[in-house]
Amino acid sequence: MWHDFKSSEVDNSVTLDGRLIVPTEDVSAYGAAMAALAESARQEESPALVRSTGSGGVTWFTVTEAGVVAAVQAPEADVGDQAPADAEHTPAAPAPAAEPMRRKSAPTSAPTPQVAPEGASEPMPTRRGPTAADYASTVAEPTPSPAREGWQGVVNTLTGGAFRVKPGDAELGSRRDRARVQRGISGHKTVVFVNLKGGAAKTTCTYIVGATFGRVRGGNVLAWDNNENQGTLGDLSMAASHDHTARDLLQNIERFAIPSNMPELTNYVRPQGENRFHVLASQNKASNQEVIDGNDFVQLHAMLRQAYHVILVDTGNASTASTWQAAVEIADEIVLVALNKRDSTKKLAATVDILVAQGLGDKLSRGVLLLSEAAALDKSKDPEQFRKAEANRAEALEHFGHYVREIVQIPYDGGLSDGLEVVFEELKPATQRAYLAATASIVDGL
Repeated sequence: MWHDFKSSEVDNSVTLDGRLIVPTEDVSAYGAAMAALAESARQEESPALVRSTGSGGVTWFTVTEAGVVAAVQAPEADVGDQAPADAEHTPAAPAPAAEPMRRKSAPTSAPTPQVAPEGASEPMPTRRGPTAADYASTVAEPTPSPAREGWQGVVNTLTGGAFRVKPGDAELGSRRDRARVQRGISGHKTVVFVNLKGGAAKTTCTYIVGATFGRVRGGNVLAWDNNENQGTLGDLSMAASHDHTARDLLQNIERFAIPSNMPELTNYVRPQGENRFHVLASQNKASNQEVIDGNDFVQLHAMLRQAYHVILVDTGNASTASTWQAAVEIADEIVLVALNKRDSTKKLAATVDILVAQGLGDKLSRGVLLLSEAAALDKSKDPEQFRKAEANRAEALEHFGHYVREIVQIPYDGGLSDGLEVVFEELKPATQRAYLAATASIVDGL
């Protein structure tokens, strides 16, 4: 048994099993449909199987009781036509608007404990001997290799390593963060960067985190511009031999149902040279028409996750857009982004309220906030602006600290100009170091 999900990019309508889903003030049509599927999964005590139909073709995914969406292979042909046909198999109505997509809590009643038969003897305790793994774990940490950075690294270089000066605290911290970024990740992971305010550094953060992933960890990383209209991630990235976008990829998605055609993805994504990651741009012409809708996003994501180990999604500025809704639902981790400016952090606070209202508070608690300085302020030259920045930063750290696992502060870097290509090598060392810490923190949440 499966459910039929359709969304229209023309009027942004959503239907579930032939029934039009009507949005409310607090819940989008997409969120209401996902809530209905989560409720169906709870009643059936198994994930709801969904066939999603859109302009890019047909894809399949499941929705769990907790609202987790996962792409799956199409079922066997003999069940392909068994859509719900009567009220018995119609998904339950969406959850109340006050608590959309709220994660279900565990049952309060505990299972009845098993009682041993009367007269039965207690089993003898088993003494566990130490294993080889236990023995290996007692080995002392190796002495760190000689310093390569700072004055310690200069001494080692000039003396040809004769002194073998140990690394300082800063270099040791950098090495620890690199090791965190390089740590193994189980399966595919998707990370979304959000703030409903434009000009909050979402795109810049997405790009530089992608570059840090690629340089420190290696390939199979994609940064995807999921703006509902025209995004700017393509403007920040290195040019490719084509100008194809997510829309072009969607129109040819059926080719990638055949695994041997996956190398053709290079005709739609943009390799980023020494940064060793790829960019998937949104449309490259100004338009008010949506690039893709939520259904299209699910189809593209189901295909792209087969090719990339990590996908970083740069979101747009409308929480009502079906693409935004689909991205935050599918994400394994949510990264909040803001400039240290009152309008940016104020809009981010509203973004957090929307995420919590949609039942994504638990997911948000595993995420991080990247708080970037908006300008280089000199207290002696402009004490009032300096005071405002200090006050806003303190308020942001206190407010968002209640919602995320960690907050990473990014220094101001005059080399990052709006709309111009990001050149990683030209970033200040302090900026590169801060983004290394940010990327390590993101990996911790995965």
